[in-house]
Amino acid sequence: MVRLTFSFIPGYTAEHLVVPWARAQYNVRLGLADGLLTYPSEERKEYAVFAEKPLFTQDFGQLIYSADNPNIALIESATSFSDLSSLTVIVENGSQWEEDNIPGYLERERGRDMKAMMHLLMLREAGDFMVQPAEDARFIAQELGYSKKLKIRKVDFIPNSRIPFHIGVSRQLPSAVDVIKQVDAAMRNPEFQSQRNSLIESYR
Repeated sequence: MVRLTFSFIPGYTAEHLVVPWARAQYNVRLGLADGLLTYPSEERKEYAVFAEKPLFTQDFGQLIYSADNPNIALIESATSFSDLSSLTVIVENGSQWEEDNIPGYLERERGRDMKAMMHLLMLREAGDFMVQPAEDARFIAQELGYSKKLKIRKVDFIPNSRIPFHIGVSRQLPSAVDVIKQVDAAMRNPEFQSQRNSLIESYR
């Protein structure tokens, strides 16, 4: 989606580097990387200029679980986290959002990343469910061969479940404000909006 955005801005291309999240933020803070795609918190606004509107919004309001889980009836009938208190949730190691929004009384099994979490859920059966965006879960499950076992349930009891992701550009970049103005203009382009929506739908 970042590549798509910059394809609508003459003279710019987007190159991507995958690094640990802490290093990504560090690099943008120091100007070692030009930008990032993330929630524009007040802390991040200190070192990056962000687009006015989100490029997309991730919805964490889903329970992700296996069709083979023996507790499937409980997962599919729960109306609150307290209903799931006897189960184990699989979380990502170091995820502040999960620490803030998934109650501490739930037993946790930690995975280093989304792939490890999916293996813990589907292969090792080390936990009963995850809280993740449906698009992410479907993509990883398909990649790892778990699509047939994947179950997703939309629920309304997960707090702060919709997280907007904005393009941000390092304040160390002299043209940061100008680049973000061009990003804002590109995102108002009806053709960009159409292609962005098609791209999002391709993951659903």
